[in-house]
Amino acid sequence: MVIKLTLNRNNKAGFSLFEACVVMLVVSVFFAVSATVIPKRNKAKPEAEGHGRFECYYKGNQLYQQMYQGTSSAGPEAVSECRFNPPVYAKYIVINTVGGGAGGSGSNGGEPGGFYSSFHSSVRAAVVTVPGKGGASGVDGSPTSVYYEDDKNGDPIVSAEGGKSNRELKDASVSDIKQCAITEGTSSKYTDIACGSIPLCEIKDDKIKVSYCFSSSVYKSKLIDLQNDIIQRPADAWLKRPVLNESEATITYYDQGLLDEYNLDLAAFLKVYQGTQYLQSILQSLEDSYPTLFTMVLTFDLHRSNTVTPSLIMNYLEGMGITTGMVEYKPGQGGAPGGAGNNGAVLITW
Repeated sequence: MVIKLTLNRNNKAGFSLFEACVVMLVVSVFFAVSATVIPKRNKAKPEAEGHGRFECYYKGNQLYQQMYQGTSSAGPEAVSECRFNPPVYAKYIVINTVGGGAGGSGSNGGEPGGFYSSFHSSVRAAVVTVPGKGGASGVDGSPTSVYYEDDKNGDPIVSAEGGKSNRELKDASVSDIKQCAITEGTSSKYTDIACGSIPLCEIKDDKIKVSYCFSSSVYKSKLIDLQNDIIQRPADAWLKRPVLNESEATITYYDQGLLDEYNLDLAAFLKVYQGTQYLQSILQSLEDSYPTLFTMVLTFDLHRSNTVTPSLIMNYLEGMGITTGMVEYKPGQGGAPGGAGNNGAVLITW
């Protein structure tokens, strides 16, 4: 059986013009009401009020503090101690300290005060700053410290040392080394230091790292502590003592690696044979059996000069384009020969 379907082309369904207009009117009213809601969103927080800086410095013997904010400044204000209350909007705080410069001694200018910069994402309270004083002729500068206001007797948040008036090699640290050179290696029946490679020295992790050929098949590295292993090491622990040359600001070090390798107690030998006819022959025998592996010359920068020595904070201030305030008093500068050093200071930026 076949069923025939017939489409009635005259039976059309849809909206009339009036109905379409009503729908458009309703939609229009809906959008009109929603117009104030749709674009509403949280407004961006205003940017911080801008960067600024706080300075604490001496003008003569009087301490001053000064606050700079944008193009305006408050101060300078004469104070007995500087107090800084961090702005609530500060995103970070950088505390820069410089110790008092040392006075010059003899023909040498004094060392500048130490400079230390410390970054802080925040500080928990107001801080007080205590700039160090510059040293008179032949006198060291004093340190600069920054404390929390409620913990003035505790450890400082940041501090910087005062400069030394007459810097000697016994006061040196690895940061004062400007050159390290191996001048000589030793070959013997026990070791072959000259086995095709030159010993190298470098400063690493506050130590002097020396890499050298211990034997024809063994390459070694050793870390030497400047103060404990060279300068302050007892005299009876050496076969050949280091030579400290103050006028040249150098230390010549003779490494007795083999003697140390086997932990021989040289002091015990000296104690037994001291004052006897056998002492020199014993020492010569030890030197033949346990020779110096290498000779190293350390050259130091002890900030000696025949004029004033600017402190590192001056470079910092110059780099920031600061030409007023504390910069005028050259904080931390070392004194000329026979002259006084400049007082320390604190610069806080945010």
